[in-house]
Amino acid sequence: MKNRKSNAFTLIELLIVVGIIALLISILLPSLASARNAAKSTVCLSNLKQIGTQNMLYLNKYGVFPPVRLKKTPDSDGVMQDFYYDFGRQFKRKGPRWQWFLGEDMGPVIDPDKYVDEIAFNKSMVIDNPYWEDPAMSGFTNDVRNGAYGYNGTYLGYTRSMDTDGDGLDDSWVRWPVGESMVLDPGQTVLAADSRGGFSPHGNHSYWLDPPKRAVYGGDPATDEQDFSPDPSDPANKPLEVLGHSPVEARHQRKGNVVFVDAHAVSMKLEALGYQMDPLTGETLKIDDPLYDRTMNHNKLWAGTGRDDPPLEYVYPSDP
Repeated sequence: MKNRKSNAFTLIELLIVVGIIALLISILLPSLASARNAAKSTVCLSNLKQIGTQNMLYLNKYGVFPPVRLKKTPDSDGVMQDFYYDFGRQFKRKGPRWQWFLGEDMGPVIDPDKYVDEIAFNKSMVIDNPYWEDPAMSGFTNDVRNGAYGYNGTYLGYTRSMDTDGDGLDDSWVRWPVGESMVLDPGQTVLAADSRGGFSPHGNHSYWLDPPKRAVYGGDPATDEQDFSPDPSDPANKPLEVLGHSPVEARHQRKGNVVFVDAHAVSMKLEALGYQMDPLTGETLKIDDPLYDRTMNHNKLWAGTGRDDPPLEYVYPSDP
């Protein structure tokens, strides 16, 4: 009786095939992950470019940059009153942050039609407008306070109110309104970017984007550089901030996506934006870090002049 020749694979042949497949997968997976990350970055850059375009439309209409947040405005007697932003929908937004002022064509940051009344609408913080969402930010609640993108409020719309005439009542802002003509180099002035916030790994006031060199709230720049938030003159507030400020976040292949005042958007390393980085962790250095050196930071891409002009100082009422 003749033996029939088997057409089946031998065990060795099967192992070779499995090994080849495993090798191909190991080669392809990083490429697929890189392509997926690049796609997320492209969507993010598109969102930022749209934000930049809306800002240009806002500038054309009003001649000034949006405020980073507008809680109060002075009435006819110079007394600060609560501010509500009317964007032509059924409800107004109380104390709006900068995102709301760019919503005339992009739509509101939060859709008011989903809420039964103005109180419920103003309590809501969760963003439902896709222009303000970064697909790379999975796992985080995207809201107007702790969302994906931050604004260069220090130079373009610093609206912390203050008393300028000594009567004990706030009547103005630190740096707002900022006219379009005050930005001498729109193509080299950051408007907005991926923002981290003060917490780790993300969140806490990320709507505000801190420049590399922050304002000084005391007399000595070496020791009194301003933490982002809250009032750094109160030691009890220190534990609330992990990082102490809200820098650009390098969440796209170790780069941060940035849109400039002229509406062009690019991915940049944080060092190129003027930040001093921790060589071990890759984070921006905290003020109290032994390696931190204020002179190593610069605000050339933030100040609007192309120079390393320092931020305006704000003295808290509790300071001497």
